[in-house]
Amino acid sequence: MLKMIFSPFLFSLLLLYSAINSFSEATGQSSPPQPHILFIIVDDFGYSDVGYHGSLIPTPNLDALAYSGIRLENYYVQPVCSPTRASIMTGRYPIRYGLQYDVVKRNRPHGLFLNETTLPQKLRRAGYATHAIGKWHLGFFKSAYTPIRRGFDTFLGLYSGSEDYFTHSTENGLDFFNNTEPLWGYNG
Repeated sequence: MLKMIFSPFLFSLLLLYSAINSFSEATGQSSPPQPHILFIIVDDFGYSDVGYHGSLIPTPNLDALAYSGIRLENYYVQPVCSPTRASIMTGRYPIRYGLQYDVVKRNRPHGLFLNETTLPQKLRRAGYATHAIGKWHLGFFKSAYTPIRRGFDTFLGLYSGSEDYFTHSTENGLDFFNNTEPLWGYNG
């Protein structure tokens, strides 16, 4: 017997995908103005680490964004970043593509399956410009796995995790990119 598990977060992504599909597939009708979407994913962030949840550290800019937008707060994330990012990018549970237990390692030839449609790919089809800043961590052993090839118009950041934020390096060397070009000489 198959047991269904409800996740409000994944349900929210499903609704977002449905809305995007409805507007992008409509023909001959003008669609309503598109809202701006700013999706912030923060690793290792506790519930009370922002001002609007009672943090002792003031976060006025994040608070303003939270109060003027939609907060997706009632969902479960994975214990590490790659599975969480994969779920956000696809709207599917990470067990569907083998990313449920661990992060995508630098030295392994795998990543988010290429046959998975990502949220930025859907957003681009709906007429949005898509940009990513920060950590990708969903595979990069071939260029087809990088953010630019997975739906983002531009990317500035690191492909994997655990980099030094001052030198932008890992044990394997530089990990800081502008789209697909390595950014040498940027410090701090």
